[in-house]
Amino acid sequence: MYPTRHLTLPTLKQRTGRAVALAVLAAAALTGTGAADALALPATPPAAGSTATADSGATVTGGTTADADALREGAAAPAAATLRDRIAAAARGQIGVTESDSACQKYLTGKGQTCRNTSWCAAFAEWTWRHAGVKSVPTTLLGRGVGKWGQEHHLFHTGSPKPGDLVVYGPPAYEQGGHVGVVVSVNRDGTLDTVEGNVSNKVTHRHIDPRTAKGGVKNWKISGYVTPPGA
Repeated sequence: MYPTRHLTLPTLKQRTGRAVALAVLAAAALTGTGAADALALPATPPAAGSTATADSGATVTGGTTADADALREGAAAPAAATLRDRIAAAARGQIGVTESDSACQKYLTGKGQTCRNTSWCAAFAEWTWRHAGVKSVPTTLLGRGVGKWGQEHHLFHTGSPKPGDLVVYGPPAYEQGGHVGVVVSVNRDGTLDTVEGNVSNKVTHRHIDPRTAKGGVKNWKISGYVTPPGA
């Protein structure tokens, strides 16, 4: 009866913009109408005190205060669940950064080192978490040290990695010879996609089998993962 009843958010965004699309979908859910019907709903004067500002910055009027709260909650939910996504996006955005032009130096800001004379995989992992908004981060320059920091903060685990976790090569310890990277994708076949600093002197994307993958100067296998605080 309604050929356009199931319009999706992307389609609505193309036609009306994000804020209006969210309002349309909220109205459709609250009234039981389809999205097409909601688009055609006449504007109604807002009830007293029913003006609300959505997270997108748009002002939503009309309906009840509960309606406005529902819209705010619906808009805010994705943002509250995207810490891991932000970490993965931050890591992916650095793929290809190399030592050749010292672009990697930003990962070592304040550490008194240069990325040409020190291992910087842990510094890259730290930068990725900071850039994504993680409040508590490991500050060691040792890949295995990241694992030890994870143990000390009860964040280290040996299985079930998720995007945003740090993958540690070598037993956790404040010792050299290990390596660390960022998990950006967990695949159905059990493989992982990672982004790792200081691999062939650059930030590198790797597709790995966590059971056999190795890293670091001592060619360590993966010992576990560190969960970002707050994820």
